[in-house]
Amino acid sequence: MTTDTALVRHVARAEEYVADARSCWNPSRIASCGECAEALRRAVAEMEAACAAAAQGPAPAGVEMRIGRLRSEVDGLARLVDSAMAFCRGLAVQTESGELVHSEMEG
Repeated sequence: MTTDTALVRHVARAEEYVADARSCWNPSRIASCGECAEALRRAVAEMEAACAAAAQGPAPAGVEMRIGRLRSEVDGLARLVDSAMAFCRGLAVQTESGELVHSEMEG
């Protein structure tokens, strides 16, 4: 397999994982956030493999633009996932704290 073929294959897989991440993204479900995060981790691994393949020689036309777009999409989705997961964790802590305060007031 040539370097060009490997590079394009890794970029295509990364694009598939980003598409998977977008399709399972649901900020109201922590499980969906986890699925999205896993798809993004796989996309990043493919992007790293693509960069390693690109170091072997010049990239085919258009591949650099695709990698740049992927980086932007992964960064944006990762921020959304991190924010949603942090919100869910904070909500859980706040809910638990509220129940503890309520029981201490009554008991």
